[in-house]
Amino acid sequence: MDGNLNLTRSLGDLKYKQKDHLTPEEQAITANPDVYVFDYSDDIDFIIMGCDGIWEKRTNEEMVEYVYKKLKENVPLKQIVSDLLLDTVAPSLMENMGVGCDNMTCILI
Repeated sequence: MDGNLNLTRSLGDLKYKQKDHLTPEEQAITANPDVYVFDYSDDIDFIIMGCDGIWEKRTNEEMVEYVYKKLKENVPLKQIVSDLLLDTVAPSLMENMGVGCDNMTCILI
């Protein structure tokens, strides 16, 4: 039924949001984000956020190691993100079976 969907949220795809008995959050897809609130403490060195195109290639641990390595080399945050995106993107769609060919968004704070 929804075999052509690979997004969990979407601003479009209205045909998947037509069930009158469901709220917007209960539809097959929704543009309403998950929101988390947490206390920021001194033991947090950085926050990295990215879309699934980033996380499909690296685990949380790999991402933390990557960022710490770059920080130790005094690489600016903007350059760390740029390097990360370039290191993550697949050189070829065929060679990687599509992994690393998804859209990629990343924020490093």
